Amino acid sequence: MREPARVILLGGEPFPEPIIMWWNFVARTRDEIDAAHASWTAQDDRLGHVSCTLPLIPARAPYWQQTERKR
Repeated sequence: MREPARVILLGGEPFPEPIIMWWNFVARTRDEIDAAHASWTAQDDRLGHVSCTLPLIPARAPYWQQTERKR
């Protein structure tokens, strides 16, 4: 059986510099990702606040911050 689906396609000019994506964070440098991760972990006002009864989803530290990595 086929189910209805919705698709969104975004496009445009490429970014002028490379981007880095980690978890839900998108930035130009690792330092920007580190700052976003720290803000999320601290639940500060930088990323806004959503009233919800569900627990916060923890973001694992970026791989370059992890001291022990599984092989």
